[in-house]
Amino acid sequence: MKVLLTLYFPRLILLLAISILLSACATVSKSPSPTSQIIKKSVSISEKDLLDYVQAVADLEKGNAKVAAISLGKIAEKNPGYLDVWVNLAIANYTVKNIADAQRSIEHADKLQPASADINNIKGLICVESGQYKNAEKNYLNALKLDAKNPNIHYNMALLYDLYYQNIAKAIPYYESYLLLAGQKDEETEAWVQELKQTLKRE
Repeated sequence: MKVLLTLYFPRLILLLAISILLSACATVSKSPSPTSQIIKKSVSISEKDLLDYVQAVADLEKGNAKVAAISLGKIAEKNPGYLDVWVNLAIANYTVKNIADAQRSIEHADKLQPASADINNIKGLICVESGQYKNAEKNYLNALKLDAKNPNIHYNMALLYDLYYQNIAKAIPYYESYLLLAGQKDEETEAWVQELKQTLKRE
């Protein structure tokens, strides 16, 4: 089975960003949102930093996580209250396996916005990477309490039980929830679930 790493990558509201950049204001009070679940806090960010942020997110989505991490780190230092940049910095560092830096970034984001399903989901992924499976489970469960219809969280929970706990009986319901909520067909995961069910029957 191909292991899929499901992260919530930012979806910039480009029209908002463009309208901000075309204005004569030196600062803005509303930032682009990396996910629909994260609640934005009102912060000021310079026009240059916003431009750099948009470019860094574009780099991240294109797979240039190392470049994005450097840019986002600089923006984060200058804008410690800007939630979105810390979330994306955590994702960038996680992607390039800078787990300690990813942990610091997501903990900072968690202080800015404690009740976020996306942040808890990313915390879970980071915990898995560092071998903290119990903490990963706790973070995923917290994420599901905040957003029970998020397919990515169900998928990550399924992977945790399947690959790390070797508990396929617990993994199957989460895979099935993911398939139900995903909104698109995933034949690979469907086939894997059927294989797991056959394995359970043989045990």
